[in-house]
Amino acid sequence: MKHTATNSIGRIAQWALMGLGVLFTIMIFTGSDLGIDGGLWVTYIAMAVATVAAVGFSVTGLTRKSLIGIGAFVGLLLVAYLISDGSDAGKYNITEGASKWIGAGLITMYVALIGAIGAIVYGEVTRMLK
Repeated sequence: MKHTATNSIGRIAQWALMGLGVLFTIMIFTGSDLGIDGGLWVTYIAMAVATVAAVGFSVTGLTRKSLIGIGAFVGLLLVAYLISDGSDAGKYNITEGASKWIGAGLITMYVALIGAIGAIVYGEVTRMLK
């Protein structure tokens, strides 16, 4: 099945983003702060479009297992936020809430890293024992 309209829109968007990237890069090299601001706004918009597309396409294929995984991740993030104390706020000139979210992100990353390493070790050990 050919999607010529979709391909055309995608190619136009691709060339437009590339042109904006080149323009903003030239503006940055000439010393204009507008190039940095423009580049950031293009990045924000592209991230928003990608997020909406990812969520939109994933909603159509939600299964019970994927909902359990999403719930487990949200639960882990909630527990990590509740464990974080936010005591480093004064050292780094940030608010206590921001310090708690940073701590929650770090705890979540540590737990996910340990889980990934554990899954790798488990997979390798079970494969060796077969």
